[in-house]
Amino acid sequence: MRKLYFSRNSFAKGARVVRDEHNQSHYLLVGRWGRRQDALSLYAIRGELLAEIRQTTLGLLPKFELYYNRQNVGSISKTLGFWHEMIYVRKLRWIIMGSLNSETYRVYHGTELVMTMRPVVTSNGEAFELTIAEHSTEPLCICIAAILDHWQKPTNRSRSSALSSDGLQVNFGESNYTLHHKLPQN
Repeated sequence: MRKLYFSRNSFAKGARVVRDEHNQSHYLLVGRWGRRQDALSLYAIRGELLAEIRQTTLGLLPKFELYYNRQNVGSISKTLGFWHEMIYVRKLRWIIMGSLNSETYRVYHGTELVMTMRPVVTSNGEAFELTIAEHSTEPLCICIAAILDHWQKPTNRSRSSALSSDGLQVNFGESNYTLHHKLPQN
């Protein structure tokens, strides 16, 4: 099992570099979301196209087609769920189980664990840690992780905090708050 890391929701800033636990770059994920036929492409760091995600439908439940070595190998679409998600990846017969609250996911093929995904803080900022069972499935796992990251709840997307002289600055998606602490007067 190898651990890979990529930054959270950073397509507005350009491509994502996928690194291993030794901070070595292995993959480059480029593209954009939002319109029908938009795509994300995963390249090996030396420039070879390995996998692609193509958005085929829009709306509340968008659908994405997965391509590996230029062949359609599966599709994934968002489902309505509350706190726990279960998503089926067609053709690959993978089941994704996870929690929107903890932002952690497990991907299975039958009873075999294919990948785990969890948020972590690295020296480069907030990222997702992918623990992938087999090297051959890494490109597809990274593509699926990018889709799951894209689908995160808006309140989980940009969770960051910084301490300032006025108080604790907290950013939850679209809303910003400043928490002020009153110190006891002596």
